[in-house]
Amino acid sequence: MADKVTFKNNRGFKLVASIMGLEEGTAKPVVVFAHGLRSGKDSPRNLYIAEGLVEKGFCCFLPDFTGHGESEGESYDATVEQFAHDLGASLDYISNVKGIDPERMGVCGSSFGGTAALIRAATDRRIKALALRSTPAEGYYHYADQIKIPVLVVQGDADPMMKESLTLYERLPGEKRLALIRGADHLYSNEQHLREAREAIVQWFVENLGPEDPVKIFKDRKEAGAELALRLKDYKDKAGVMVLALPRGGVVTGYEIASYLNSPLDVLIIRKLGFPGQPELAIGAVSETGAVVLNEDIISAYGITQDYIQGEISRQREIIEKRIELYRKGQRLPDLTGKTIILVDDGAATGATAKAAVLTLKAENIGKLIVALPVAPPGTAEELRRMADELICLETPYDFMAVGSYYRDFTQVTDEEVVEILERARARKAIGTD
Repeated sequence: MADKVTFKNNRGFKLVASIMGLEEGTAKPVVVFAHGLRSGKDSPRNLYIAEGLVEKGFCCFLPDFTGHGESEGESYDATVEQFAHDLGASLDYISNVKGIDPERMGVCGSSFGGTAALIRAATDRRIKALALRSTPAEGYYHYADQIKIPVLVVQGDADPMMKESLTLYERLPGEKRLALIRGADHLYSNEQHLREAREAIVQWFVENLGPEDPVKIFKDRKEAGAELALRLKDYKDKAGVMVLALPRGGVVTGYEIASYLNSPLDVLIIRKLGFPGQPELAIGAVSETGAVVLNEDIISAYGITQDYIQGEISRQREIIEKRIELYRKGQRLPDLTGKTIILVDDGAATGATAKAAVLTLKAENIGKLIVALPVAPPGTAEELRRMADELICLETPYDFMAVGSYYRDFTQVTDEEVVEILERARARKAIGTD
């Protein structure tokens, strides 16, 4: 959720901005966005990057500069120098907002806004890190000579601005990094190219301004579930909400959420399709409703045959039938029509299991789908965010290892424990108590 604010620039024009990720009682690092011409605070590319930063514990400030969006001024007022002044006014405003750490402020400039950010960063010592995306810098290279802070240059090699960006990069005297996105145009119109740019920018600010808190290591699945439950408090005591957990580990996490929300708990049975000779590596997944998701990259790279894949699907479907008998006494999924479903697991690596679950649920005519995970790598989290109506993921470490690495106690959950938890959940709902 973004808050909208207004403030004045050096010419007295009213500027309008959105703030994302602001929380009371914190002192977060902030990244101020400098948009390009004919863009603004609602730029889908900048919002996408800002969402990635918010996930990592940042606040983001996205203004409409002079003559753009909801801010005052005419188009002829929108010079690069005025944009640089507007960026200064943005820093003035956000540095005095409660919940912001004014010693950890960065700027992310794109295109024309990148040029304005270059000008501002040459003299404004409040800026501690800078990211420039597809910046036309000809005529402004001398500002680069004055910059003493870490600078990331993000550039697509199919963008006419590439030569200028590379020259700019060479002129930067201090700590710097070049993220060259192969095949990307000026607007990063290919989804994969924009994802690569976002990952580079988020990682840059994490390294140079990053939140002081390290990646959370959960005590156990119960603690992870309790923390997720607090993030889902808006669904507490709401009719039509149901928690579906992915067994086995997700059932422990899901029980904590269902208990807090006072919602029913059930399982959605999904089985990984294992790599030949290495079953823990997923090449896909199959669900109890028959939905199949395949990781075509792995299958193609290792030449896995269709015969093996079909055989693995058959093997896993046999296990699914046994689990349905064990967990639900042979009953199929209850009617989910129109319900708000909270899909829970204890974490995701490739996300194959969660993706299969999402596809299964989308075919069930549900009302809304929220995916809730304690931890997942950024790429997996982003894919699930696009597939679901909402994603809540507590940790998205860029150096992701394995799900169990983020738990002190990751003891394997047994079928007997799953059955006991489900029976306890059904009894709780039957008598209306915790």
